[in-house]
Amino acid sequence: MSRIFVFDHPIILSGSDGIEVSPKTPITNRANLTASIFTEQDITTSGSVQFNESNFSGSINVANGKWTIQKAGDAVSITPSGSFDVTGSLGVSQEFTGQGDIVIDGKFTAAELKTQFTSASIIFPSGSTIFGNDSNDIHQFTGSVSIGNDLSRSLFIETRLTSAAIENNTITEFRNVPFPSSPFEQTQPITEFAGRNLIAPFSSNQLYIRKNFAKKATTITNTTAVFNAISASAPRSPNNVELFEQLPATSENDFMFFRNGMIMESDALTVAQSGSQFVLTINVGGMGYELDATDEIIAWGKFNS
Repeated sequence: MSRIFVFDHPIILSGSDGIEVSPKTPITNRANLTASIFTEQDITTSGSVQFNESNFSGSINVANGKWTIQKAGDAVSITPSGSFDVTGSLGVSQEFTGQGDIVIDGKFTAAELKTQFTSASIIFPSGSTIFGNDSNDIHQFTGSVSIGNDLSRSLFIETRLTSAAIENNTITEFRNVPFPSSPFEQTQPITEFAGRNLIAPFSSNQLYIRKNFAKKATTITNTTAVFNAISASAPRSPNNVELFEQLPATSENDFMFFRNGMIMESDALTVAQSGSQFVLTINVGGMGYELDATDEIIAWGKFNS
């Protein structure tokens, strides 16, 4: 006859805070049963454990990488020894401080972005950006800066000029019209294209000044001498804009006339261009003589060629 060992006081298993036990009734050993203690979640290395709230003091080791989590004022400082990868979204309700680089392959969305130390800038929700926080800040760009592709866009540049009379001017636009406006505006610098058109008339002035040719009269009467020649016209400002001091219009003062080698008195002479013929007319009373068909009349002055 076998004897049964019976507990004088039964064993009672209990569990809480995620630890479950079975059976929950007292164990008296009067019947065969299997007792067990288990957790509500899979806490194996392949499981996925969820916590409503976790409190850490010190560091956490993740795959042989050490993470230090500590309180810094009202913020929390998380310092990994390796990289910090986020597959989904990262929501930060307070301050997020990183000691290394932050690399984002996707889109970075923020209500306001502030940077400082090496340089300072603020990007507002409207898209406006303030570069730097001091007049001595220098921002260097190696590539290009695009300011839009329509006339409604503007580039404003605050500049301090050396002249005491014209300081703190704001450049409102860069003008690329063929000829600058008049009067000139200090707030509208011109481009290379406009500048080239601005100095082009000076080249025309130089060519005009150097024009001096000799012509011989082909037809002579007692008061006129006719030349097969076209007088040169003084250059004028394009678009009627007085960009520089103009040369006076071509007149008899730009010519000298010789009769048989002797210079003719200019006060008694008038000139006129008639088609392809240049006509010299003399005032007989002022000159004191008439011309003769056998005379040789030479003109020297502003002819095209």
